[in-house]
Amino acid sequence: MKNIYELLEMMRPRPGMYLGQRSLTALRGFIDGYDLASWESGILLEEETPPFRQFHDWIARYYKWNESTAGWKNIILREVGDEAKACDVFFELIELFKQRFPVVKYRVFLNPNHKSTGAIYRRICIDGIYKDLDPPKEIRIVQYITDSGFYRFDVSQDGEISEIGYFETEKLAMEEVNREFEVSLDEWETLNTI
Repeated sequence: MKNIYELLEMMRPRPGMYLGQRSLTALRGFIDGYDLASWESGILLEEETPPFRQFHDWIARYYKWNESTAGWKNIILREVGDEAKACDVFFELIELFKQRFPVVKYRVFLNPNHKSTGAIYRRICIDGIYKDLDPPKEIRIVQYITDSGFYRFDVSQDGEISEIGYFETEKLAMEEVNREFEVSLDEWETLNTI
């Protein structure tokens, strides 16, 4: 099954053919339906690079909005003002977004001395029961080429990688890790400079 970028590439030349009209709202509904159908069918879509879930925040920063809670569709529509034009702008913006390439800038491996301070709670809820997540074995700070900010990714004991959040600077990301696990600045390994 196609990932979101493959689906959008297929639709790009004539979105109205798939949507019934050239409309950003219809496109958002189509993407959400595709995601839901994949999930309901138990079909795992290949992770996109960069992850499409980052598009909300990226669009908010692109248009200099203070937050992304309105979602990419509403932000683009408000900025452009017209459904058909907003649909065209979406395809232009998704091409810019896809040019982002992740580079791991810093990493730290947690050891038994790095216990959770309790300042930040990471929990999962299963059947109404909350369970604290185990501390990650590694924390990475990643910057995407063409972006100015940084993302924190945690690597679990099983090797699963989870995006934790976006930060304006690598120092802010490191400070959050310090608050959570008392990791000092000198413990970080520098990997790449852009």
